[in-house]
Amino acid sequence: MKRLISLIVFIAVAIIVWWSITANFGDDDLLQQAQSSRYVEIFMNDFEMTTMDEDGTPAYILNGKHLERYNDSDDTKIELPVIQLLETGKQWIVSADFAFINDKKNTIQLNDNVIMQQQNIEPAVTIRTQSMLMHTRTQIAETRAQVDITQGKSQLTSTGMIYNNKTSELELNSSVSGFYLPYD
Repeated sequence: MKRLISLIVFIAVAIIVWWSITANFGDDDLLQQAQSSRYVEIFMNDFEMTTMDEDGTPAYILNGKHLERYNDSDDTKIELPVIQLLETGKQWIVSADFAFINDKKNTIQLNDNVIMQQQNIEPAVTIRTQSMLMHTRTQIAETRAQVDITQGKSQLTSTGMIYNNKTSELELNSSVSGFYLPYD
């Protein structure tokens, strides 16, 4: 009789434990929990990437100290980015403290201490600002922040600008001041 009661109690406890484990956690709950948690999808340290245009020629080279992308975001964050625009005859190096790349919008948002410096020309044009949005397909750089532009001894400041690297057109938006000195 004791064995029968012990067996019935053991089976009852086993059924209660099994029911408590399976009743609250179905397969759907586990899948939803895994999908909703945020995690780093990709990261790289001290990297270099070359991006091609539609014709298969290099459009720009991107270097950085750290790249990080989360599973729930379209943006990729980069620390200390350096971008080399490779348009023939119109080469620039653009650096900043941080950048956010959005592949869906084909943009790079550069933030904090943005410096855009012309290459292979003397005296080179240098543009400084705190934020800049670059459209990677059209190679248009724009900002609404204050920009300081220098070339040799010439200096200009403006609130906002749009620069088209393919046509070499620079549009200064407002509050433009400064001086231009011709160079030899």
